[in-house]
Amino acid sequence: MIRYLKTKYTIDRFSEHDKIKHELINLIQNSESERLEHNDEYFGDNVARLDWHKNKDNQRPWVKYFLPYFKSQVSKMIYELGFEQCDTAALWYQQYEENSTHGWHTHSQNYTGVYYLEMRKGTPKTQLIDDNKIVDLDVDEGDFIIFPSFVIHRAPKNLSKDRKTIISFNIDVSQIRKDILDELK
Repeated sequence: MIRYLKTKYTIDRFSEHDKIKHELINLIQNSESERLEHNDEYFGDNVARLDWHKNKDNQRPWVKYFLPYFKSQVSKMIYELGFEQCDTAALWYQQYEENSTHGWHTHSQNYTGVYYLEMRKGTPKTQLIDDNKIVDLDVDEGDFIIFPSFVIHRAPKNLSKDRKTIISFNIDVSQIRKDILDELK
């Protein structure tokens, strides 16, 4: 018999968003990219630009610029989730233009996340499946979200003419916070 657990996730406003947004977008626009397309009924992926093929390369100019900000933000958020440490396993960007979409999928590692770098009103927000229901996440440009990687999620079709740019990542968390363990004794 299948049973459902409500999923614990965290959303936080990135305090450095306004400071780094334009330079980060510029670096991404000038970076190497590929296109993701699956035209079958199940996946239906159509991501205009992404650099998934280099997701472990921390020497990409946009990654070198972003990484110090990223590490600070993610450390704060995983602490809220009950952990002391994390290792970044993969980091990449995706850009969605009009009619772009990324179908239902999951990720590897313990947790996955999204930083909404560029997301004007009217561009679609990430959806995930929790407790056997589709949940529309309440996120805005400048937000970070972290959730368990096994959670099924998607980027619905962008019906807007505005581009949406996200930075996605997979992390492995470790070392449960001592204060949490002490409370369980």
